[in-house]
Amino acid sequence: MASYSSFFAFLFLSFFLLSVSNAQPSSSSRPGGLFFSVYRDQSTLQYVTTPVGKVPRNVVIDIGRKSSWIYSSAGCASPTISAVITAQSNDLKNGEWVSGPNVTATGISLGCEKNSSALRGLAKGVRGIVGLGRSSSSLTSQFSAAFRFPQKFAVELSSDSGGSLYFGDGPYTNQNFRQQLVYTPLLTNSFFPSDYFVDVRSIEIDGSVVAINRGLLTINKSNGVGGTKFSTLVPYTRMETSIFKAFTSTYLKAAKARGISTIAPVAPFNTCFNASTIENRPDGLVVPSISLRMPNNVNWVTNGPGTTLKFAKDNVYCLAFIDGGAKPTTSIVIGGHQMQFSIIEFDNARSRLGFSPPIQV
Repeated sequence: MASYSSFFAFLFLSFFLLSVSNAQPSSSSRPGGLFFSVYRDQSTLQYVTTPVGKVPRNVVIDIGRKSSWIYSSAGCASPTISAVITAQSNDLKNGEWVSGPNVTATGISLGCEKNSSALRGLAKGVRGIVGLGRSSSSLTSQFSAAFRFPQKFAVELSSDSGGSLYFGDGPYTNQNFRQQLVYTPLLTNSFFPSDYFVDVRSIEIDGSVVAINRGLLTINKSNGVGGTKFSTLVPYTRMETSIFKAFTSTYLKAAKARGISTIAPVAPFNTCFNASTIENRPDGLVVPSISLRMPNNVNWVTNGPGTTLKFAKDNVYCLAFIDGGAKPTTSIVIGGHQMQFSIIEFDNARSRLGFSPPIQV
């Protein structure tokens, strides 16, 4: 996606404290959607927007967070501020994506954080978090209210160039060169209502079903434990220990059948491979295919090294999945690495998730 970076204009994001504390999100503009450029911090592997304006703010993207906040070294007059945000719109012209004019929204509510300790663990230079969760206070909902477009957003992420973040109807960059999005319903977890859960029924690797306790894939209605959700704060997909062990075992069998040999693991990964034993074709490396099976014959299939493996060092690729422990709150958390090279649409208005097959790299 780096080839598109010169095509996009910069995103302008400026925050001003307004005198009216209870202002509602509003705008006189009616764009089809908005575009935000994104980069990935190579130290924390967090996705960060890179706004430029009178008051620059680098902010981490958290798709499951219900609200947003900004750190203020000068202190906070109140727990929340009302912000003015100016962003680049996007539109279609003759079937092609074109950058539109800058548009402005007022009355965007953001939390104000005066303690610098809130920045611990965030990427260097970051001054807050943008929450895109299923909540009326998320930036997704507030942009929808201000610009009167559908309450949804989409991400197109990359480990190198970072990628793109869209609000509203799109269109999405490079969409004409991809397969159509397929959709699966979003599930509601009453204990974690702002998170994006989907109904993964089973996992297959090269056609072999991973033998797991399917009860772990169901959300427990009494405590919210279990199920599968997405998170941009998790670099690599995490799995409950028994799922992870069965998943890794099945993947190893599939890799062995393809003549791929293992090698000493490289932290934080448990399973790594000798790159010289992986078949290399003109369209990329050939590795086992992973399929997350969902209702109505919808499958999320990843069969390229860009989403299933991680280049660890010379001649070493590792299976880019992590043991999430024996008693995690959520059984499977799909992380940023597995979300790469796809267009993933979080459609709150229709309570569904759409995705395109990842581009093979």
